[in-house]
Amino acid sequence: MDFEAEWLLTLPVFFALGWLAARMNYKKQMAQTQKLPTAYFKGLNFLLDKQPDQAIDALIDVARVDTGTTDLYFTLGHLFAQRGEIARAITVYQSLLERADLHEQARLAALHKLGLVFLQGGLFDRAEECFKLLKGTELHEAAMQQLLLIYQSQQEWSQAIEIAQQMKRTPESETALMHFHCECAAQAMSQKNHIEAEREIAAALAWRPTSVRALLLKANGYAHQSRYAQAITLLKNLADSQPAAIALLVNDIMAAYEALGEPAIGLQYLYSQALATGSVDVLNAWLIAQDKYGDASQTTAQLYAVFAQHPSLNALDKVLQQRLSSTTDAAAQQETTMIQGLIKKQVLQFSRYRCSSCGFEAARYYWQCPACTRWETYPPKRLEELEQARHSRGQVNGY
Repeated sequence: MDFEAEWLLTLPVFFALGWLAARMNYKKQMAQTQKLPTAYFKGLNFLLDKQPDQAIDALIDVARVDTGTTDLYFTLGHLFAQRGEIARAITVYQSLLERADLHEQARLAALHKLGLVFLQGGLFDRAEECFKLLKGTELHEAAMQQLLLIYQSQQEWSQAIEIAQQMKRTPESETALMHFHCECAAQAMSQKNHIEAEREIAAALAWRPTSVRALLLKANGYAHQSRYAQAITLLKNLADSQPAAIALLVNDIMAAYEALGEPAIGLQYLYSQALATGSVDVLNAWLIAQDKYGDASQTTAQLYAVFAQHPSLNALDKVLQQRLSSTTDAAAQQETTMIQGLIKKQVLQFSRYRCSSCGFEAARYYWQCPACTRWETYPPKRLEELEQARHSRGQVNGY
């Protein structure tokens, strides 16, 4: 009982000590607050009132008085960059980096911010210098991401490969690496450097052996060397193994058959694929080849067969166009023109590709989305085909 009583007596003492500590901390905070210039609070009020011009002027006054406030420099730099005043933002971060008393963490953060401002202003070389200085630091990954962005935007694919290899491995980074090698292969091929192109294609296939783009480039390499039969075999095998990619392959297949002197076989292959898939791109490729090599008297019946198998607005537009070109009846032409005019807007809308990452739509197919810069985010099907696939199967085939 005596032991418990002694402990009870000490409780008020502990409470008193806690109150004194809190009181001393409060006085310290008040003293620090009172040291802040009045302009600091004016700046905050202007920011809260969404008056950035007045806020910047007030905070600049604070920076002149209290040069030790690093957070204030970051705030000013951010405000200038947000307003598009790149030169002033650069000056703020550079003046911060010139301070001899700046601790390492703040120096790295300022260097990263300066690189971002250079990038915002289109000064890619100077941004690159900043981010290179951050290699091996705690901001290594963030800097590598920005360097990768710079090299991709400048199409410096060899340097992009070098940077990507220094970053953490993710499925997305491996996909990007594969495409960087494909870009290098395409450049080498345009310069007729087939040995270099083959080396880059092999590197791309090492990352993904089933890559449609790498295998398509390999087939193009065969075609550039007049090895058309090998190109056709590779492309048709690719179409069989990855049928969703057929729209990306048909033009090259037909070109190879033409170069081989066998356009009729290519024409028949394209029509069989149009009947099997209903792809708008395959149908377009077949119609072009049919106009050059086919029997015009059979075009209408064949086109109707595709439309009956795969009804769509795009196919209907082709049917109406064929009807216009094959009839001489003025009344029929007027009626067909009116119907075609009614569906034309929808046809154009549904004939686009859509990025599955950001939703950006484009009239042509891209391996890399022009908007979000991610790779392979465009399904190789146009919007109408995607909608039909979603309703009929509940999901869209990948590739």
